[in-house]
Amino acid sequence: KRPFRVAFGGYSVTAGRGNRFEQSFPFQLQRVLENAFKVSGIPELQVTNAAIGGCPAFPYGWCMTNFWDTEPDVVSWDYSMNEAGGVPQGLEAYVRHLLSTYSAN
Repeated sequence: KRPFRVAFGGYSVTAGRGNRFEQSFPFQLQRVLENAFKVSGIPELQVTNAAIGGCPAFPYGWCMTNFWDTEPDVVSWDYSMNEAGGVPQGLEAYVRHLLSTYSAN
């Protein structure tokens, strides 16, 4: 019966550049889904948007616990828009770090 937590990180697209912060797509997604969550018995859908324009996954992605104050159930990162060369090993390192940081309890 606890809230379902979705955490977003990434760049200006997720941060909502060109819009007000509360108009960013993570909060739009929350508005679209919150009634469905309530109907399904989940009391609350909590969304955290910790995106910062121009910040790559390294080293920012290694500080997730500082940006997402609770343990998220789902994590989204708009990876590769600003990543140097879009190296797939960087995404793998990020995902591995994410899994080790938020292991299933």
